[in-house]
Amino acid sequence: MLIKVQFLKGDKPSGRAYTYHSDVLVKVGDKVQINSSAKGIVTEIDVPEEEVAAFADKVKSIVGVEEDKSDETEPV
Repeated sequence: MLIKVQFLKGDKPSGRAYTYHSDVLVKVGDKVQINSSAKGIVTEIDVPEEEVAAFADKVKSIVGVEEDKSDETEPV
């Protein structure tokens, strides 16, 4: 699926949204690992392929979804 991702500076979205391929299921608001050093937040899912037709061969893939550490419970 094609998604739009906005880069994060610290924990705040910054700049415009860029289009990426995602092999994993994501939803708007998910934090994703864009590459080995950059993280972003999903701003749109199911982007139409027509939007990227002119540069479809250059669209990169995200590395994966960032684990949400707030969902983990600490051992007692």
